[in-house]
Amino acid sequence: MDDVRTEAARGRWRWLPWGLLAVGVTVASGGAWIGSRSLQALEARSAQLEREATESEAHVAQLQTLRQAMERRLRALERQQQTAEWGSAAARLQARNAEEQHTRREAALATLGSALKDALASGDVTLDLEDDALRMEVSERLLFAPASTQLTPEGARLMKQSASVFQGALGDHRVAVEAHTDEVLPAAPGAPASTAWELSAARAVSVVRHLNEREKLAPTRLSATGHAAHRPRVPADSPPNRALNRRVTLRLSPTPVTPESVAVARTEPPSRPVKRDAKAKAKKMARR
Repeated sequence: MDDVRTEAARGRWRWLPWGLLAVGVTVASGGAWIGSRSLQALEARSAQLEREATESEAHVAQLQTLRQAMERRLRALERQQQTAEWGSAAARLQARNAEEQHTRREAALATLGSALKDALASGDVTLDLEDDALRMEVSERLLFAPASTQLTPEGARLMKQSASVFQGALGDHRVAVEAHTDEVLPAAPGAPASTAWELSAARAVSVVRHLNEREKLAPTRLSATGHAAHRPRVPADSPPNRALNRRVTLRLSPTPVTPESVAVARTEPPSRPVKRDAKAKAKKMARR
């Protein structure tokens, strides 16, 4: 009996390593399976985080684009508001100055009429008030010799007399010089111009240069234009009519309102309320 029991015990011990090996293999397989599942979960989580990061970046880019669009729209609205404010301020300034400028042009017309009475009487000069300008027309024979672009002494004297008014009462007006000729260009040895266009343009420039260099009018106020024979006063069908068409026109008109002038006007103290206050004080003093 003892031998049988001993042999059975030995048989059990022989199977023990194999059992332990089987248990080890089972445990290892379970660990590998668990590790594999954990790795897959980590990879899935990493992919999810990458997708979320990509979506976040796209959302941020979309928000930046939206912000830039809103900033551009805001700047456009600010420019529109500034334009509207400047436009209304410019309109008020123009309306306020229009009557004053017209009054000054009337006074300048009277002053020029007195200074140039001889030229007016001879018909070499005409003066007129337009809607927003003072117009002075001077005949060719008073300003230039035939086919010449140099002012005559009489023309230089006339420009000097006129410039004193241009600098004074109408110092804020532009001076547009327009020269007119006719279709018949006198043949003169050494003439500086070979066409009516060149002659009229050169004469306009000559007057502008004289007003700037000799009479010290600001160049920003001056402009020169040559019209040749294409804007006649009367039909060019006779020598007297062609003589009337050969002329130089000086048109004095207000300087356009600019944002700078509007800004200056806004900073100027109002005059009417001060006058009303002064009148009120005078009435109080009279009552006392």
